[in-house]
Amino acid sequence: MAGIGFELKQILKEKSLTSVLKTFGYSAILSSGPWVISMVIILGIGLSNIYLFHTVDSQNVMLKASVTYVSALAISSVYTGFFQLPFTRFIADRMYEKRYYLVLPNFIGMLIVTIVIAFLLSFILAIFIFNTQSNLFILLYITLFTVLSCVWMANILAASLKLYKHVIIFYLLGYIGIFICSIFLREYAIVGLLISFIIGNSIIFILLFLGIIYYYPSVHKGNSNFIRFDIFKGNFGKFYWKLAWSGVLYNIAIWIDKVIFWFTPVVGYVVIDRLHASMVYDFPIFLAYLSIIPGMAIFFFRLEVDFAQAYADFYRAINHHGSLGQIKQHKQRMIDAVKRSIQETLFVQGLFNIFLFLSAKTLFELLLLPKLYLPLFYVDVIGVQLQLGFMSILAYLYYLDRQKEALIYTLLFVFINAILTWISIQMGPYFYGYGYSVTLLILFVASIATLNRILQELDYETFMLQ
Repeated sequence: MAGIGFELKQILKEKSLTSVLKTFGYSAILSSGPWVISMVIILGIGLSNIYLFHTVDSQNVMLKASVTYVSALAISSVYTGFFQLPFTRFIADRMYEKRYYLVLPNFIGMLIVTIVIAFLLSFILAIFIFNTQSNLFILLYITLFTVLSCVWMANILAASLKLYKHVIIFYLLGYIGIFICSIFLREYAIVGLLISFIIGNSIIFILLFLGIIYYYPSVHKGNSNFIRFDIFKGNFGKFYWKLAWSGVLYNIAIWIDKVIFWFTPVVGYVVIDRLHASMVYDFPIFLAYLSIIPGMAIFFFRLEVDFAQAYADFYRAINHHGSLGQIKQHKQRMIDAVKRSIQETLFVQGLFNIFLFLSAKTLFELLLLPKLYLPLFYVDVIGVQLQLGFMSILAYLYYLDRQKEALIYTLLFVFINAILTWISIQMGPYFYGYGYSVTLLILFVASIATLNRILQELDYETFMLQ
């Protein structure tokens, strides 16, 4: 969508170690975005509490704040998942048409819808969940939820900005702001931490918003359009319902195993009012998710540099009456790009996982975690690698506009993950984590077969079934 691949390719042409580190560093941050980086910041705040403030109370406050933040993160990602993929597709289509002047007005319109619904939804949730907390706490939760929802929507356009270096600085400023504020507001306990989260994420959103305003015009042929809601109108085709539900279901699927552990009495417990956590499951899966960054960087680079170019060449050859030989050549380049990206992603992630396995005991000692969690951590790390592979296949299905297949797989992800996670809990501690990992193994293998079939029949379906 963005042409960011071209920018990354230009950096890599310098053929130096620095250029390689810069390229994959940019890829890592742009692909991980607020999701993984916020996890790193929470870990950093937790470590500062452990090593700088050696009190049980500070750790208890941090746990409550983290669970509150994660609940807002989880629910807001599920909620905005309904809009993220349809809006991404809408913006991509407008960029393809070179109607850039429609991007900013529709983004502002989308933000208005996001904020209104986020406020109402978070208000209802806050009243229901936090039945013993102060009005200030509830107000902060509503604000945090709304700000996070806006960050998710702004993040859609973040990688499309040619100011991508600035976008990375925006992320870093925001999350460094969270860390610094958490230290200065420490005496205000959980309220101080929530304010820190709000300040940091607000910095990210405001800077991204200003970058989008700077980069995308809102004036066309003398007419200024500041707010538009074209994605909900029939002017540009129907609303992308399959993409919307795929986004919701995928986000539900990646949280549902955690929720089942949280609310199962054997392994879950109450942290604050109606919010639960699982000491057994949360820390290992949390650390495992942080390991995904190297693989994400490789996949993002290969997708935007290799596949995107081959994909564009394939359809350009079709639209401009290229020869059959040219069309088949570009199709093979697409297939090769897919194979290379998945192989390299899993290879690099696998190497990093081996390093994690070898250093896991030291890591757990550093974080003051019981080594009893190590077997679960190993299983979760493998599961996260499989999720990265499955996520890669989904990205290609969306690229190829196979919305039906993507919807089916995200629906299966929800149900299989829920069922196998529940079964794993019933089977006992030795099987914790296997529900999640086996689910991703099944889906990854099945989705590869589906993608292979689609790619093999791509030229036939392009000409014969349209």
